[in-house]
Order: sequence, then C-alpha cells, then structure tokens
Amino acid sequence: MSVLPPGGSAPSRFPSSPDEELWTGGRIDVAAVFGRKAPLEVEIGSGKARFLIESAGAFPRHDFLGLELSLAYYRICRERVGRSGLFNARVVRADARRFVEAALAPGSVRAFHVYFPDPWPKKRQRKRRLLDGVFLEMLASRLESQGTVRIATDHGGYQALLEPVIESVRGVERRDWDLLRPPAPSHYELKYRAEGRPIWRWLLVKVEGER
Repeated sequence: MSVLPPGGSAPSRFPSSPDEELWTGGRIDVAAVFGRKAPLEVEIGSGKARFLIESAGAFPRHDFLGLELSLAYYRICRERVGRSGLFNARVVRADARRFVEAALAPGSVRAFHVYFPDPWPKKRQRKRRLLDGVFLEMLASRLESQGTVRIATDHGGYQALLEPVIESVRGVERRDWDLLRPPAPSHYELKYRAEGRPIWRWLLVKVEGER
C-alpha cells in the first residue's frame, strides 16, 4: 500500500498513479507503514490535512493516518503531508467503511477523528451518511482499551439524528468533550467558528474490557 507517494498533484479528474486508486486491500501492518510501533490515530475525511499535520507535529510519539475519499482532496493532503516532512503522518485514498473494517485490526487504534462529515441533508441522501450505528460499532471494535472517537458537526439535522444513535453504540461511553486535551482544529472548524455557526461535538471512550 502506497500511503505517501512523491509530491505533486496530477490535474486529471481520474487516478493517474497507483496510490490514487481507491484502496482495496486487506489488513495492513501499521508498524511497517510507519517504521515503528506507536499509538495510532486515524482521521476520517482529512480534507486539506490541517488537523493531520498539526496533530502529527504536536504529538511525535503518535502516528497519524488520514483517510480521504475525494481524489481532489487526497491530492491536496498528499502534497501537504509530503511537504511537511513529518515522519508520523500518512494519508491513503480510501472509503472509510471498507478501510476500517478490512485494514485495521481489532483493538489497534488509539483514536478516531471524524470532523464535519458530509451531512447529505436531503432525505433521499441520508443513506449515504457515514455515521450510523453499524459504523460506529465498527469504530469501537477497532479501538484499544480507553481509546477514543471524536466527532464534530455543524449540521443540526445530522446532530439530531446522531444523538440517539451514539447513545445506543455498544462498547463506548460518552464523556465531556473537554475531559481530554482538545484536538487541533480542522480547516472546517476554523471556518465555521469564524462564521459563528453552532458546532456539536462528541467524545466517546472505549469501555474497559469491551470489544
């Protein structure tokens, strides 16, 4: 799996190198990818890579893996992560549902970060939303003991639907957002703060002994 190819973005709307194809592999050896064994944090939907780069720079003892489905944003992430020179940041173009289930071993992730996922606001689009009970339980199964899932959205409709779903997820408990050090703000976090939009946040913690 090529997770950090050479810099440079192809102008084509279609994949022009192997790493730009959507990931379709099996279980990955995270230690081999990063060249060491360290706590792994996974960002789902890395956008312009702001969170990924800021976090990797601030926490050199952790490894950060970004997942980005959009080819255009993947190229931005790839270029910016490459330019950063950070040894503990990688990005892969992947569908998050498939990647989390197939690539990540149970109990292998310290933290998942899901910031401002596409709300797909129209009723007919809701089936395309990333966060549902099945996927949240999948995330929980991949967490190590006391691992975390952080979620943020600016969309009130998404928030209203997420609240009861989150409460029903087995294996995690909701905690106060400020219980742990707040994460580095993503590009959208800064944008929406500046616009004065309300932002809803969740911190979920893996229950001891649950898988």
